[in-house]
Amino acid sequence: MGPFDRFNDRAKRVLALAQDEAIRFNHNYIGVEHLLLGLVREGEGAAAKALASLGVELSKLRTAVEFTIGRGDSTTSPSQITLAPRTKKVIENAIDEARMLGHSHVGTEHLLLGILREGTNAATGILESLGLTVEKIRLQVIAAIGQGITDRVRPVGAFRHFGSAVQSGQQTMMIAEGEAKALGHDWIGSEHILLAIVKVANTHAASALASLGVYYDKTKAEVAKVVPPREGTPNTITLTPRAQKIVGYASGFGDASGHGLSPETLLLGLIAESDGIAVQVLTSLGAAPERIREALQKL
Repeated sequence: MGPFDRFNDRAKRVLALAQDEAIRFNHNYIGVEHLLLGLVREGEGAAAKALASLGVELSKLRTAVEFTIGRGDSTTSPSQITLAPRTKKVIENAIDEARMLGHSHVGTEHLLLGILREGTNAATGILESLGLTVEKIRLQVIAAIGQGITDRVRPVGAFRHFGSAVQSGQQTMMIAEGEAKALGHDWIGSEHILLAIVKVANTHAASALASLGVYYDKTKAEVAKVVPPREGTPNTITLTPRAQKIVGYASGFGDASGHGLSPETLLLGLIAESDGIAVQVLTSLGAAPERIREALQKL
């Protein structure tokens, strides 16, 4: 299987658009900056939507690329264009991001996550020049993944009654970020997602946990025992690999049930990732994973 065999149609289109952008600049390679331009120009994928919501515009990106990289001296034909080594690494990252999120395909969202994961490069430098941080974009991409699933038609499934939940998965992740900041933590882990789930009482997830005696104050006290609060407010917050896996599991559960990313599917994702701090905290509170599953089924 070749590296592009798992790419969906949108991701393949991004590569074609990236090549077109390289030709536009008379460059004989597809760099990470061209890939970023392709993601924005594609317009409909999760990556384009996430970047658009952050105010990233194609014209601004092209201006920034020209200022940062410049134009080539002579016209380049498609046959002369090759993938830059760093772009190959981004593609490897994208495939791995899809794997970690439990997705069977590589989409535009995974390509953008692959760019962010690669660290300092022309694309991330340009995005930072527009006032964005890597972690802010990463969180927006995760939110866009959840929104994309929620927007689909919802078939009848095992968790069909969860459709009435008023809090979205995107809101839950934003609350999780706030919980991390409040504790002085510079990461979002399973423990912060758990705190976000139990903080808002009007969801099926919080109700299921409450039926087992799990409430916000008790949960926060247990979390503080395992990962004590730190002084100060962090400037940047990282989504841990475990948290990324949890969101991936949740997206998979949501996709299968037609419910989308939500507090309920995030809770299922938490208990599926059994080695996380969240499960450790829940178990100490008497809410083992199997009891949580039973409580959710009753609702």
